[in-house]
Amino acid sequence: MVKLNSNYHQLAQYQLNKQQNLKSENSIKTSAGKEENLEKAAQEFSSIFIEKMFASMKKTLADDKMLDGGYAEDVFSDMLYREYSQMAGKQGMLAELNQALVEQLKNT
Repeated sequence: MVKLNSNYHQLAQYQLNKQQNLKSENSIKTSAGKEENLEKAAQEFSSIFIEKMFASMKKTLADDKMLDGGYAEDVFSDMLYREYSQMAGKQGMLAELNQALVEQLKNT
């Protein structure tokens, strides 16, 4: 009976240790995934910020048209500025802003 109790205790301890190890590994993976998600969200935010900045800058330009003007050129220029802003966000043009956003979002 004592031998059975000892084996049961060892098995229970092994299972408990295994669960604790899995939980700690899972929390490490979750925090790494959360960090990546926060960085991606910060990149997207900075892209949107740059896009709004380009839109404001575009309003200050003269009405010189690249092509023949019209709706098609407006759509093209908007798409061009959106692509520029996404590229700038991915390249980390506002890396300090991205880092500040990640730190702020971590604390919430």
